[in-house]
Amino acid sequence: MKALPSVSTLKKVSFALLAIALTFSVASDSTAQPNQQLTSLLIKVKTGITLNYVVQGNPNGPVIVLLHGAGDSWHSYDRVFPLIPPSYRVYAITLRGHGLSDHPAVGFLRTDFAADILDFLDQLHIHHATLVGHSLGSFVAQTVAEEDTDHIDRLVLIGSGPGFQPNHSATDEIKSAFSGLQDPIPYTFARDFQASTIYGSVPASFYETLVSEAQRVPASTWHGLGSDFFGNDSFDDLKKIHVPTLVLWGEKDNFFKKEDQDVLVKTLPHGVLKVYPETGHALHWEQPEKFASDLLGFIAKANPSAR
Repeated sequence: MKALPSVSTLKKVSFALLAIALTFSVASDSTAQPNQQLTSLLIKVKTGITLNYVVQGNPNGPVIVLLHGAGDSWHSYDRVFPLIPPSYRVYAITLRGHGLSDHPAVGFLRTDFAADILDFLDQLHIHHATLVGHSLGSFVAQTVAEEDTDHIDRLVLIGSGPGFQPNHSATDEIKSAFSGLQDPIPYTFARDFQASTIYGSVPASFYETLVSEAQRVPASTWHGLGSDFFGNDSFDDLKKIHVPTLVLWGEKDNFFKKEDQDVLVKTLPHGVLKVYPETGHALHWEQPEKFASDLLGFIAKANPSAR
């Protein structure tokens, strides 16, 4: 799950994960490029959920599948799409309860999200893919990789951890904050929620999109994430992941700490950690060029023919 902001305007809750001050500044998006290659599509998976996703690149190229964090959508990777060569086939999926995907009233266990993604991979006949997940999406990606048999060759986890245990310092605060939300989602919550994941700077137009996407997520989804998503974690399940795994972590992450990364990498059979100095929880927002370079380098190392 993503780090949470102070939501004192919603209820009197204090978040330890915002103990350090937010120091990011919103920059102008003078270098942003339109995502002209992106195509937006819908697919109904066997769970009954209709998912929105975008695709770009060579249909026969190496496959990258991108999953976003809580309160986001495929727009989470807007700054990354232009940096991936057209020789790759890229899919970015909006998870259930978010964006233009279906917003069910229930069904927010990790296994619910993972079932959607596994059927997506089946229907599109995707094999040998690199699965990338940020925050919420990283835990979905973990579960997909634990259950997968022939779709995933590599795993990339951004702003992740080994799981949410009952004694995790922020779990109760998250549950309490999410349970108190009502529709329509207040702008102040969406604004501060997204700001809490950033340490450096991001383009202004990109940040505005992120805030809008967080407001699009209904209260039922936030409630479901708070009540259901924490209930089925097991460190031992990570040992089922036998594909090479790249763990990317920003050292200014307000939510997951270095010790979380150490446990994660130690538990994964084939995990390696790369730290982004002076970077927050959503490192692909702040440093898309570095992230894209690390992602493509990881793919090329595991598959020298990919380029």
